[in-house]
Amino acid sequence: MAAAEFVTMGESGTHAELVTALIAYADAEFGGLANVSVRHDAVRPLRGERPPRVNGYVPDVYATDVPTTATLIGEAKTRVDLETDHTRKQIQAFLFYLSQTPNGIFALSVPLAAAMTARRLLLEMKASFPATQTRTVVLDGVGVKVC
Repeated sequence: MAAAEFVTMGESGTHAELVTALIAYADAEFGGLANVSVRHDAVRPLRGERPPRVNGYVPDVYATDVPTTATLIGEAKTRVDLETDHTRKQIQAFLFYLSQTPNGIFALSVPLAAAMTARRLLLEMKASFPATQTRTVVLDGVGVKVC
C-alpha cells in the first residue's frame, strides 16, 4: 500500500500530505515498514491500528521499531494550527512522554512556509527537558531539519 493511500476523507489535503510525510519518515528512520509498528490516525490505517493516547492526546503517527528500541511520535500541523495553545500542550505532552522513553523521536511535519516557526517552537519547548535524549525533527516538504 502506498503512503498516499493513508489519507483520510475528512482531513484537509494539506494535513493528509503532512501525515503521509510522517509515515515516510518513520519508514526511512526504522529501515522499512516491515521492521516497524506504525499506527496513525486515519480512516484506513496501514495495519488497522490507531495510535495510543499519549498523556491525554492522540498523535497523528506513533511508530516503534520491532523489537522496540526506539519510539517515534509524529504530529502534522498546518500553518494555522502550529501556534495555538492546544498545539503547545499537545507537543509538551508528547515530549514529556518521549523524555521517559529510550531513543525517543518527535517529528513535526509542517508546510515549508511554517518550517522556521516549527523549529523555533521545538527548540523552545525542548528546553524544558534539558536532560532528555529525545531527538526532535521538523519535516517541511524539502528536507528533515534536526532541532
